[in-house]
Amino acid sequence: MNYLGHLVLSGNDNEVLFGNFIADAVKGKSYLDLPKKVQEGVLLHRFIDDFTDTNSHYLAGKRRFYEGFPKMGGVINDIVFDYLLWQYEIKTNSLNLEKEIVRYYTVLDSFKNDMPNKIRFMYRYMKRDDWLNNYKTEKGIKRALHGIGRRINYSNDLERSFEVVKQNMNNYIEEFNKFFQAIQNEIKP
Repeated sequence: MNYLGHLVLSGNDNEVLFGNFIADAVKGKSYLDLPKKVQEGVLLHRFIDDFTDTNSHYLAGKRRFYEGFPKMGGVINDIVFDYLLWQYEIKTNSLNLEKEIVRYYTVLDSFKNDMPNKIRFMYRYMKRDDWLNNYKTEKGIKRALHGIGRRINYSNDLERSFEVVKQNMNNYIEEFNKFFQAIQNEIKP
């Protein structure tokens, strides 16, 4: 899952949310130097990543990108799952995402000075360009994919990968729904 999915699964504790958000920049056991609730967020992030990387429903979607976008299936599928999370919200109205995204930005703003430099740098663009809300639309997802492809000098037009999603939308929706239910069951307190 990408940023939105991680934030949604963080629950209501602000420090846990912050720890989950910065976790990719926290290496090894260095998380032990952080406050207890931030540590919980880092560990939650690692759990979500491990769960995702081994979940059959997630892996089915990831594999569809292997032929046209070698080595990028996981990156693409993470972003697609944030799009599918928005589609789930549009259908169920169960996550209150519009309001929650305002909360996420507010919480992260309050921790901005505590962010590792590379996360703070990225967050500035995330908030300015409102990535979390832009995951809601095809245009927003294509923009995110194009940006990633450009930043990592990927030779293919990464935004074209969304055509794979459109051609297999029913499968992606079904896989996401099964995945999301399973991970929510694992994370419930």
